[in-house]
Amino acid sequence: MKRIARRAFRPRLGAGLALLALFAILGAGRLHTELKSSNPAQDTVLAVPPAAITLTYTTDVQLALSSVEVRPSGPAHGAAGKLEYLADDRHDVLVLPLNERLANGTYTVSWSTAGPDSHPISGTFDFTVDAPEEAGEIAGVEGAPAAEANLDADRQEGGREPQPRFGRSQTYLTFSLYAGIVAVLGGAVFRLLVLGRCARAGESRQVIGLATHHAHGIAAVGAGILLAMVPLRLLMQAASFFPDDPLGNMPTVATGTAWAVGWWLQVVSVLVVVAGLLLAGRDGRRPAGWKVIAAGALLLPIVPLLSGHGWSDSPRALSAAATWLHVVAAGGWMGGLACLLLAGLPALRRHGADAPADAPGIAGMVGAFSRVAQGAVALLLVTGAVKVWIHIGAVSDLWTTPWGRTLLIKDLLVAGVLALGFYNWRVVRPALSRDAHPQRLQRPAVVELLIGVAVVGVTTWLVGQPLN
Repeated sequence: MKRIARRAFRPRLGAGLALLALFAILGAGRLHTELKSSNPAQDTVLAVPPAAITLTYTTDVQLALSSVEVRPSGPAHGAAGKLEYLADDRHDVLVLPLNERLANGTYTVSWSTAGPDSHPISGTFDFTVDAPEEAGEIAGVEGAPAAEANLDADRQEGGREPQPRFGRSQTYLTFSLYAGIVAVLGGAVFRLLVLGRCARAGESRQVIGLATHHAHGIAAVGAGILLAMVPLRLLMQAASFFPDDPLGNMPTVATGTAWAVGWWLQVVSVLVVVAGLLLAGRDGRRPAGWKVIAAGALLLPIVPLLSGHGWSDSPRALSAAATWLHVVAAGGWMGGLACLLLAGLPALRRHGADAPADAPGIAGMVGAFSRVAQGAVALLLVTGAVKVWIHIGAVSDLWTTPWGRTLLIKDLLVAGVLALGFYNWRVVRPALSRDAHPQRLQRPAVVELLIGVAVVGVTTWLVGQPLN
């Protein structure tokens, strides 16, 4: 009955995945935060000094992470008010009231902000005031309280992503974040889905116990990395927007933004994983602890989702679901493969000879992992297609934009991982049934894992870059 139910479920699963892809094709749209227009416009000459600087963006922006400054190029002067939204329901427009009349001269407007994905963007533009002396006093914006606007003047022009002082450090932190997620997800997947199947098939307690102990250690390393990332990510994010005083602005970054929600979720998720590790015991043999670890592991992929393109693309619900599933599938696959190499094979080499003759052995363990890998690959292909369709505005973007070209490099690396995975499934796995020597699997699996690490590296760069 179970086999019949599984066979009946597979077509439904395939139909559901196909329907998900169809919805993506029909309803996807690309959203990336850019400066859409400004008032005054760039390089305009005004006969009347402006009452305010108005910036309109292509998406909603986060006021807490926004700043605008008007700088004169000569002796001209003018006082600015407090930066605010145009209206309660118009979070795509920022207004900087000017409470004093701008004297004649050329002015540079420098701005920085962040869209829903919390990536910093900035830019500058100039305008000129050439008003007759009888132009009179400027009228302030109603309800705009007087205060100084704050902005870092050392930003790039043209609304491009700035190059923060800690750019490389942020890249390393993002890579470490993904590595930690992969380690925790891989440990949970390997223990619950791979070793669980092997135990039910009759694998010896010694093999299961030692492999579980090693998987517990891998998950603990991942949790340690993620725990160390908590203060470092907060500091680096504050440095991106407030390089002059990152420590003083850490509370601002940690509250009231979409990125802050992801940061606090990382704190909670890591604490859940740590609690699961402790509950599982030093050797990791208590099953209840692994269920808690799995709960925390499934929360962790939401962390990069809330600070990346997956949260800013439209339709958001589809983009978020596809991104979460994509990270879960990739982490389970690559993390599970790492556990197979670093936990499963060592346990089999040490205790495999003492196992019963009918024990699954390496062939059974590889077969159990292959089932997990097949499901992960299916999810990766579908969600990857959905994400690409949502991200790019046209097929030509794949080779005409830096983001698209890097995505093609990632796809080539993923194709290499898939090819090696297929080889391990179709060639190595059957061969292990005849000759259960771990070396047959270890070499291609190590290459597969190394390419997977390269994929994570490219992904780290992609998530922090604009789509144009």
